[in-house]
Amino acid sequence: MTAGWVASTTRGRALLGRLVGADGARRLAVSTSWPEARSDFATTLYGTDMAPEADRVAARTAAATATSWQLRVLAGWCPPGATGLVRVFGAPFELTNIMQHVDHIDDHDARREGSIPLGSLAVAWPHVASTTTPDQVRTVLSHSPWGDPGGADAQTMRCGLRVSWCRRLVRQVPESKAWSHGALAVVIAGERFGFGREIAGVTGRELDQELGRSWRSANAISDLVDRLPKPATWALVDVEKPEDLWLAELALVRRASAEAHLLVKRSRFDRTTVAAVMALLLVDLWHVSAAIAVAGRQPMPMEVFDVVA
Repeated sequence: MTAGWVASTTRGRALLGRLVGADGARRLAVSTSWPEARSDFATTLYGTDMAPEADRVAARTAAATATSWQLRVLAGWCPPGATGLVRVFGAPFELTNIMQHVDHIDDHDARREGSIPLGSLAVAWPHVASTTTPDQVRTVLSHSPWGDPGGADAQTMRCGLRVSWCRRLVRQVPESKAWSHGALAVVIAGERFGFGREIAGVTGRELDQELGRSWRSANAISDLVDRLPKPATWALVDVEKPEDLWLAELALVRRASAEAHLLVKRSRFDRTTVAAVMALLLVDLWHVSAAIAVAGRQPMPMEVFDVVA
């Protein structure tokens, strides 16, 4: 135990008390209109800097920006040497920035959401932001902790970055191995049976290193479950067809949330507890983003949100 871990754990546990949570997200979701939901959203830690007339896209960006900021603040309380830990939990925001940039390069007329400020969380974004072609983006990523995403097209790059994040997460937080390997199984199922795409060579080899090679011969999701290592299949057990893969994504969030809460409740002041706090920050953002998506929708798809929340 060091002073830095005591300080960051204490700060992190206090921060969790300010989160919206599943119940708060559901209250936002049942709003009868987007202006009503936006007004309530503005009272949370996610909406303090949101423009009064913000649409859903701007609200989603505001929520991500607020979470990114909380991670950066928490990083300031961590002991020296914790940079890699904090950055791996900031990776989803960098991934979002990178893919928005690639999409904008491919289609200059597409609406571009504001990039999420990363500060010390960034490992590649400042250099990616200055690129003008997908090939340049791939080159920058290849020389960063992300590694080669396996291609310069948006679909291959997104898949490669998701796999890279899971592998980085396992290295920084060994306790997350079940979450990460479950997420890798979902990536394989989505790419091969959801989109009908083969996984590029570089990314495929990275998956081999984590899960073995048997996944390559699977011809359906049920077959994939039989071929993957058992500890990686838990998120897919209730998925029979590609259109049900959202259930696997939901299972990932629920397991990460439950296990992270258990880790935070321990009376320990250490790296693992801080990692669990950071995981819960991302889970809360997931709930809030779901609420933003459905708030004020008519007809209200609350049967879906009841499952999500």
